[in-house]
Amino acid sequence: MSVLTQVADRLSGGKLTKRDFDHRLDQFARTGTTQDGDARVLVDAFLKSGGEWLTDGSRMIASRTPKYDFSDARDVLGLWREPGSLEATLATLRRDGYAVLDVELPPETVAALSRDFGQAPCTLTSDKKTNLSPDERVRVDMTNPLAEKYAVDTNALAQNPLVRELLLDRGLLQIAQEYIGSAPIVDIITAWYSFPTDSPSHEAAQLFHFDLDRVRWLKAFFLLTDQTEETGAHLYIPGTQRDRGIDGRLLERGYARLEDDEVAQFYPRSVWKTMEGKKGTILLEDTRGLHKGIALQRDHRLMLQFEYAQSLFGDAPFLSTVDLDPVEDEYWNAMRAAYPLLFNALNR
Repeated sequence: MSVLTQVADRLSGGKLTKRDFDHRLDQFARTGTTQDGDARVLVDAFLKSGGEWLTDGSRMIASRTPKYDFSDARDVLGLWREPGSLEATLATLRRDGYAVLDVELPPETVAALSRDFGQAPCTLTSDKKTNLSPDERVRVDMTNPLAEKYAVDTNALAQNPLVRELLLDRGLLQIAQEYIGSAPIVDIITAWYSFPTDSPSHEAAQLFHFDLDRVRWLKAFFLLTDQTEETGAHLYIPGTQRDRGIDGRLLERGYARLEDDEVAQFYPRSVWKTMEGKKGTILLEDTRGLHKGIALQRDHRLMLQFEYAQSLFGDAPFLSTVDLDPVEDEYWNAMRAAYPLLFNALNR
């Protein structure tokens, strides 16, 4: 029986050790070979160590992975043009786990993305049964929504020129690289509509939770509608992204959704940060920290999100089945040639 098989077998009994995790991650880093149970290993390592094993693993990955000079990337958003802006944003991210950028999407970009997404096929996400199959596509119905969440088809997002430009923005790539410690990998491109519900939706991530997508990552959120406490603002507990930042008594619940009252026992509501913002606002966040989308009371919410990961260890890449390679996109092809690590999720 191989060492990796032994590790997988031990997981079912909760016997994962740091040595097991380090070995599994090292194997992936050296060979790129995935194993059954990688995602479970990642979760167990976090729950057992409060994140410390993942932080150590991230340092190992960074020591073996180069950083890029992103001077060939387009500066679409105009980030970091003010002296010290990048450093200040990075310091805020490291301290709090999130940062609201001091630049916004232009109104015409917000309008164009909203129009395009409104015409794109979507899949439904709901706590309740719908009449559609999980893979069935429909367009969003603003008047009579069929579910609390409509996820825009990823292929439609990937083929959108505006989405591509934002994804490869020089400033976003620079801050993601500095935050995670090595060349970023485009791991997730997603957008979704949210609608009011009678109670917070588990499936639509409207209860407190923490993400364990990868060993280390950074997410960028683009608000395409005004977001208030009534219209689905994001909520985050600063500092919970750090090692041992989530109380061990909450981690004993496992990788689970958490009710407000449960979280308030350890983090008073006075420290919760509600990130209201006008459409066009851009938010960077380490979603290893405790967070949620507030359930809507009225109207709807539209959000675009990217994830930049340090490594693809864990679940199968979100983009592995997405077509991101049209020959006519010269800039995209040039970026792939200049920064191959950035596109690793497409090669799996």
